[in-house]
Amino acid sequence: MKTESERNYEHYLGIMNRALDLFNKRKLKDARAAFNKLKNSGILEFQNKAEVYLEIIEKILSARRTKVEEEPLEKAIRLINEKEPEEALQVLDSVKDEDAKIWYLRALALTMLDRTDEAAEALKKAVSMDRRFYFLSRKEPDLFPLWDTGKLENL
Repeated sequence: MKTESERNYEHYLGIMNRALDLFNKRKLKDARAAFNKLKNSGILEFQNKAEVYLEIIEKILSARRTKVEEEPLEKAIRLINEKEPEEALQVLDSVKDEDAKIWYLRALALTMLDRTDEAAEALKKAVSMDRRFYFLSRKEPDLFPLWDTGKLENL
């Protein structure tokens, strides 16, 4: 028999999975609603991940309101999700913003290309700018190979 804490965790895990699915399907307004529920979950790992995704969603939605052309951050995320890391890096290289999200996305793309030294440095930079990316990176399957290298031991 599961404890109330275990049931609560599973409940919010289900919401997290749904939110990520909605995000990946570009249903950003529905994803935003799901991530907002997670912000109030009382579970730190879900709250941290939700805050990061909510910031990304707001940036994408804001760009959509002001631009017809795909915004670089949105394009990079789409390319990473489509397993096109080379193209994602080209887009990220064109961004002049020194933002933790940009460094985190670089780490994802570089890991996918097995450029682990560069990926580790990019993730370290992202985490140094925003500690929430540490927690997010620990749960990101695309970054598991980077963590397995041991290059992030001092993170």
